[in-house]
Amino acid sequence: MLSLRGPLPRNHHSPISPPLPDTSRIPSLDGLRALAVLVVFVGHGRTDQGQWPGYVGVTVFFFLSGFLITTLLRKELEKSGRIHLTRFYLRRTFRILPAAYFTIVISLALAAAGILPASISGWGVLAEFLNYTNYYIVEAGYESLPPETSQMWSLAVEEQYYLIVPLALLLAYRFGARRSWVGWGLVSVALVIAGWRIFLGLNGADFDRLYFSTDTRIDSILWGAAFALLLNPVLGDAERLTGRLRRWLSRNLGWIATAALVILAVSATVPALSFRLSIATTVQCLALLPIFWFVTTRANGLVGRLLNSRVLVRLGMLSFSFYLLHKIVIALIGPLLDAPIATDTISLLVTLLVSQVVFWAVESPFTKLRVRIERRFLPSPAA
Repeated sequence: MLSLRGPLPRNHHSPISPPLPDTSRIPSLDGLRALAVLVVFVGHGRTDQGQWPGYVGVTVFFFLSGFLITTLLRKELEKSGRIHLTRFYLRRTFRILPAAYFTIVISLALAAAGILPASISGWGVLAEFLNYTNYYIVEAGYESLPPETSQMWSLAVEEQYYLIVPLALLLAYRFGARRSWVGWGLVSVALVIAGWRIFLGLNGADFDRLYFSTDTRIDSILWGAAFALLLNPVLGDAERLTGRLRRWLSRNLGWIATAALVILAVSATVPALSFRLSIATTVQCLALLPIFWFVTTRANGLVGRLLNSRVLVRLGMLSFSFYLLHKIVIALIGPLLDAPIATDTISLLVTLLVSQVVFWAVESPFTKLRVRIERRFLPSPAA
């Protein structure tokens, strides 16, 4: 068992920073996840003519993942004084791989049956099973991947990030680094990555190199992780602010979040590809900071009630399988209809249905298996 021991910081709370619920489900995040996956779906659908900024949905996914997982790691550290890396990686494995491998197998089966056109190579299949899809696309393109599974590139970015960064963060804590040092370190790395993208672009790097590579995209995850460490709205960090600033934020948070949403929308619709591949991600992640602060602390307001509605929460829970399978469904239904809007509407409904089945048949059983393994072989988190 790998664990980290450290001092237990005091956990204060304020009206604009309520404590993280014991259930570890942060308000509104399922709703945000649902909206993000819908943005991606429209971008891949038949209705879009190449103008819809579907890539912003992936940026929100990355930011949300960095924020949520770092929040849970920090919460575990503050509660028990340690973090079990074995448990962390076990949960990531059982959360990600079953549904991902199921999608790959379904894609291969449809290709073998001649239902989906494909020119698959063994290396392309191996790249997806080993979470190397993003760099495989950079080197070899899409053609030899299992059909309609190129979205696995974003999964590869996350898994490569989580193979390295949590261990690096925990080692930093283990050797006495303060939480604020680590958080600002992540901000510094995120800014360096933005500069690295600009440098590569100025030196002739193509779209695939800039858009799919982990070393040019993990800044979205880093911004979310830094937010969780430096000024986490659900772990009482507002108490670190001065009383006057805290009161001003409490009064004006709605306006700040609205302005941030406008900035996010405007940056997403800038047509220049050079902007999208350089600083767009940085601008959008900075805009997401007050947006996440608002939606996670104002769950009882109009926006909060919408994001925490049963429909969006359910879609948020299904969003992983939905994201993995939606391109396959669109590719199957597209040739049957000549109307783009009808194609996308039916594809949306079918993807929701298939995602629910996968949730029941694949995700839930493996979650239960993971829980049994934890109880059988790993100590209690509170031990």
